[in-house]
This record gives sequence, C-alpha cells and structure tokens, in this order.
Amino acid sequence: MNVQTTTGRQWSVFYAYTAWTVVGVVAVLPLGIALFLGLHIPTAFAAAPLSTTVLGGQIVLGAWSAWRAMEAWAATAPSPARDRWGIRRVGRLPSDLSLLTAAAPSALIAGTTLLGGANLRLLVISLSLLVTTVAIRWRWELGLVLVMAFTAVAALLLGPLPWVLSSGVLVVVTVPTTRLSLWLAALVRELDDARQAQAQLAVAEERLRFARDLHDVSGRDLSVIAVKAELVAQLVEREDPRAVEHSREVAQIARTSLAEIRGLVRGYREADLATELRGTASLLRSVHAEVTIHGDADDVPARHAGTAAWVLREGGTNILRHADPSLVTITLGPEGITLVNDGASGSAELHEGSGLTGMRERLGADSALSIRRDGGSFTLDIRFDASGGTR
Repeated sequence: MNVQTTTGRQWSVFYAYTAWTVVGVVAVLPLGIALFLGLHIPTAFAAAPLSTTVLGGQIVLGAWSAWRAMEAWAATAPSPARDRWGIRRVGRLPSDLSLLTAAAPSALIAGTTLLGGANLRLLVISLSLLVTTVAIRWRWELGLVLVMAFTAVAALLLGPLPWVLSSGVLVVVTVPTTRLSLWLAALVRELDDARQAQAQLAVAEERLRFARDLHDVSGRDLSVIAVKAELVAQLVEREDPRAVEHSREVAQIARTSLAEIRGLVRGYREADLATELRGTASLLRSVHAEVTIHGDADDVPARHAGTAAWVLREGGTNILRHADPSLVTITLGPEGITLVNDGASGSAELHEGSGLTGMRERLGADSALSIRRDGGSFTLDIRFDASGGTR
C-alpha cells in the first residue's frame, strides 16, 4: 500500500498498520460469521453457486472500499474538532462510489435467497459485511443503530438464538474495535504533528539566537571601529603620529571581530565574563571615559556568568552609541550587575532598541532588567533572581 502523507515516520507506520487492520477485519468478518453459523462454504457453493460467488466478490469489494476510505482519510487534513478527552475527533471516513459497489451485491443475494430459495445464512453474512462497511465510516450513533437493525433482521432470517447472538456479537465487536483503531491512529497523527511543530519552534529559536549573537558580536566591534576610524581621521588631519597606532588597533579589532563571527557560525563561541569585563573597560577608556569597577567576575554566580557577559557587551556598546560618557561605573555582585554612565542627554522617557530587547530575551524567567535616565545619567540594572521576572 502506498502511504502518502507529509507527516512523520511514526504516523506513516501506524497508519499502514491501521489501514491493513481495517481491511483485514472487513475481509475476515464474513468468514468468521460463516464459521459461527456452521456454513460450509464448498457446500454452500454447490447448493447456491451464484449467491456464494457474489458473496465472495462482495468480500473483495468491501475490503477494497475500506482501503480506499482509509487512503482518503489519511490524505485529508485532521479534523479540528475535539472529543471529551481533548483528542481530535475521528469523524467519519470519506465515502465514494466504492461503498455503493460493495453494497450492491447484498441486493442480488437478497433476491436469490428470498425469491430463489438459497441459504438465508448467505444473506445474513452479506448484511453483516454491509453493516460493518457502513458503520465504520460514520458516527458511532449511526453505527449503533445499524448494528441493532442487523441483529433484528438476523433474528427474523435465522431463527435459532445462538446464531443470532453470534452474528450480532461479532458485528458489535468489530465496529467498536475498528473505530478504536482509527481513534488511536488519530492520536498518533496528532503526536506527530506536535513533534513537527516542536521541531519548527526549535529551528526558529535557534535562528533567533544566532541573529541575537551576531548582533551582539558585530555591533560592539563595528561601533568601536567607527569611533577609532573617526579618531584616526582627526589625527591624520593634525599630522599626529598616533594615527598609525590607532589605525593598527582598528585593523586588530576588525580581525578579532571576524574571528568571533567565524566562531559564532561554528557554534563554539562562549562569552567569558572576565574577558568581557576587561574588554568593555578597555573599550570605554579608549574614548577617554573614566571607568570604575566594583566587584569582580568571580562575584557573579557561575550560572549567571554567561548572561552577565552579554549584558556587559551590549551595555558597553549602547554607552558608546547613545552617550558621550566621561564617567562609567560597573558593579558586579551575586544579585546582579549595574552599569551607570553620564553624558546621556534626553528626556526621562526611554525607548528600547533591539539591543535591550535581545538582552531581555537572554535573561531567565526569574531575572529582571530595568533602565532609567535621570539628569544626564543612565542606569542599566540587571537582577538575576528578581521575583517579578523580566520587566
């Protein structure tokens, strides 16, 4: 059987199992009822060859119709409706002309048995196949009505209670068993869909993380290169020999940034708090800011060291971009990290850029970020274990 589905392997395997189970049940049920009714097929064929041949053809058509219904069911989108347990409703299997083809032989067998005097058990077997083929397609309420109607007709045609009970019980067991298989298949399909959605979310999260890292890595270095290049231009205009030294620093920063981007692409790059602390202080001092550091990288808990390193990198870059600092204070401790700088003119109302947004995303659920500007002084404060979470 060609299983065409866009979902995962688990669903494909379980679908093949379910489809063959349904086809097998439809094909074997008439033979089981014949066994319980004591109907010997060769004897029945000798007595009523036409009816027996038609019944054999109906079994094949019933199995083929069930196979087509299963393929159509797998090809359609899952029903969004939910049952009382929150599982997608199986709904009903799609029906086509193959159902009428499988049902038509019952009319011919009814004519040969009721009018031609053939064995009535052939008609009961044919009706059991017809009821099962129809009942597994539609809602269970209709299936229940059909099963009750079949049992009543079997009682009229067969007479002996054991025959009626055996035929009715087999049909009653077959229909719910098939519906249960469909329900399990729908459950597996939903799990596969959820697994695919989870994988897509993981890919999206990884892309977001990469974009954030790329912004953090390249943003600071490009800012430094811009400041240094402007300084070099001014020194060259004044024919200051320090221009050569600063131009070499620009080249070194560009090479370092390129190496970091390559490391980021390979996924091996880790932010080190002590290195970032030295780098940020050196960066700020290069624009003639006086940097004061309270605490040390070792004061920050190890589980927050990576986050603190990224805060230092992004915070230092923001100071360069948006302020003209002369004094910068960096405070590190077990509770958090704070950067305070002067030269931040503007109103007290603040608007966050992509850097602060990315910083919030890096913080854990229990951490908090706050910013404020007061009288030209800007404060970035991170609390690692704040009860209110990020804000």
